[in-house]
Amino acid sequence: MKFNIFVFLFTFSFMYSNAQLGFCSGNSGDPIFTEDFDTGINNSALPAGTTTYNYINAFPDDGFYTVSNGSFGNPFAWHQIEDHTPNDTDGKFLIVNAGFSTGEFYRTTVTGLCETTTYEFSAWLFNLLQVPGPCSDQGIEIALNVSFQIWDSTDTNLLASGNTGDVFGTVEPTWGEYGLVFQTLANQDSVILKMINNGEGGCGNDLAIDDIEFKSCGDSVSVTDDLDNMSVTICDNETPFSTTLTATPDFSVFSSHFYQWQVSTDGNNWTDIVGESNQTINVTISSSTFYRTKIAEVAINLNNTQCILLSDVFQITVNPNPDAPTSNGNVNFNCNLNEAMLSVAASSDITVNWYDSSSGGLLLQANNINYTTNAEGTYYAESTDNNTGCISTTRTAISTTIAAPEAPLSNGDLNFDCTIDEITLSVSVPENTIVDWYDIETGGALLLSNSTSYTVNEQGTYYAEASNEITGCTSTSRTTVSVSDVLGFENCIIPQGISPGVSPGKNDNFDLSNFDVTEITIFNRYGTLVYTKTNYTDEWEGQTNKGEELPVGTYFYTMIYDSGARKHNGWVYINR
Repeated sequence: MKFNIFVFLFTFSFMYSNAQLGFCSGNSGDPIFTEDFDTGINNSALPAGTTTYNYINAFPDDGFYTVSNGSFGNPFAWHQIEDHTPNDTDGKFLIVNAGFSTGEFYRTTVTGLCETTTYEFSAWLFNLLQVPGPCSDQGIEIALNVSFQIWDSTDTNLLASGNTGDVFGTVEPTWGEYGLVFQTLANQDSVILKMINNGEGGCGNDLAIDDIEFKSCGDSVSVTDDLDNMSVTICDNETPFSTTLTATPDFSVFSSHFYQWQVSTDGNNWTDIVGESNQTINVTISSSTFYRTKIAEVAINLNNTQCILLSDVFQITVNPNPDAPTSNGNVNFNCNLNEAMLSVAASSDITVNWYDSSSGGLLLQANNINYTTNAEGTYYAESTDNNTGCISTTRTAISTTIAAPEAPLSNGDLNFDCTIDEITLSVSVPENTIVDWYDIETGGALLLSNSTSYTVNEQGTYYAEASNEITGCTSTSRTTVSVSDVLGFENCIIPQGISPGVSPGKNDNFDLSNFDVTEITIFNRYGTLVYTKTNYTDEWEGQTNKGEELPVGTYFYTMIYDSGARKHNGWVYINR
C-alpha cells in the first residue's frame, strides 16, 4: 500500500536501526512514498513486474514469495512474527525464500520526486531463520545478503547502491532498518528501486521485508533568537513581544539554502508569511505563536511540499498573569499582642509574596498566604504562578489599623452628698469594652480596672478610659467625671457648736438638715440623756426634751442618718 503521509516508526525491544548502508545525516522530511504491503487476513501477490519470483498462497519454498500477515504455523524453522508496521491490525509484509542463484527479487518505481533533491531510502528487513535451528546447529546456515540499488527512470544511470552484508539468524525476533541516500538529477522526478539477492538458496537466506520509505533529506536547521534561545516563554504583561529569529543550517547535506518562513497559532496548521524569504525574520506577537521555515536547496522546490525540509520550530509561549490573591479582609491591630495577622486566599499552584507598597517596594515575606506585622498600616500581597513564573499585575491591599474605641460616655458629673461619705460615678460603653479609671488625663495611677462605675469618698475629677476587650486597644482620650458640692463645702460639715441668743437668728440651731437624720440623741458630760428627736433637721437650740434651757458646756450626740444606713457620734458645744 502506497501513500504520501508520515508513518511514525516506533522502536520496540525486538527492533534496531542499522546504518550500514547509510542514512540521512541531516534532517529527514515526511515520507513521500511508503510501501507497507497493505492489510488483510489472506495472502496476496505483488503487482505484475514487481518481482521475478513466483507467488504462492502459502509459505514459500526457494524461489517463491508471498505477502502475508504473519509467519505463524510455518513448516520451516522460522521465527513466528507479525508485520513490522506499528499499530497495523492484520498488517502484511513481503516474505521471500531466496532462489538458488543471485538476482533481482523486487523492484518498484517511485514517482513524484523533486529534481536536484537529496532523498533517503529505507526498508526494514528480517532474517526469518530461527536460532537455534537445523541450519545453524549444523553450521550450514546461509546468511541473507541484499543489495539495494537506486536507478534513474531510464534504468540506465545508477544513482546509489549498497548492501546489507551477511545477516545471520537470531535467537530473538529482530527487525533491522537499512537505508541509502541519493540525489535526483535535473528534470528528474522518478527513480527505480531494486533489491538484489546476493546469497544462494538452500538452508537459509529466507527474509521478510516491510515499511519501504522514501524521504527528502537535507540539513538540520535550528531556529534561535538573538540570545540563542530555541524557544521563549513570557507572560501576558510582556506583550507585545518582539524578537529576531535566525535559521541556521548545519550544511550536512545542502550547499545552498532558500527559505520561506511560516507561522502557526497551534503548531499544527501553518501559513506562509508573505515576503519572508530571508535567513532571518523580525516578529512581534501578542499571543502564543510558532515559527519555522521551509528550506530547499534550489528555489523552485520551495513551492512543492515533497521537495522541502522544515526547520526546528521556534515556540513563543505567552502565559497569562495570575489574578492577585483574594483578600480575607482588613483586620484590627491587636494591642495586647502588639501584632496583626493578615491573610489572603490563593490556589495551591500560586505562591504569595508580601510587599510594603502597591508596586516595587520591599519584599516583606515570601511564599506565605499569611503575614504578621507589628505595625499598623497597609500591606500588599502578590501572586506568582508556580508553573509559569508569571506574576499578578496588581497586588491585593490589606490594612490593619488600631481600632481605638470611643472614650466612654459620661453619665454626668455629680454633687457630693453630705449625707453619705461617698458617691458613685458611672459611664456607658458598648459591648466588649472595658473601662479603667485614672486620677489624671494621661498616664497617672490606675484607680480601678474593668468597671463602668467608680465609687469615691471625696470631691474631685476622675478619668474613665475605654479598652477593646478583644484587641486591648485603648481610647485616644479619657472621659472626665467630676464630683462637686454646689451648696458649698461648709454645708457638708457637722457643726461643732451653737450659740443660741448670742446673735439672734445666727447659729442658734444644731443644723443637720443636709444629713437626712432619722434619729438623734444628746447627752451631757455625765452621760445623762437630755434630748432626743426622730426625723431631725435643726430643732435643737440647747434645750432638754421638756424645753428647759441647758447650761453652757459640751454635749455628746449620736445620730442615725442616710435613711438609717449610717451612724455618727460627735460632740457639740453650747455657748450662751
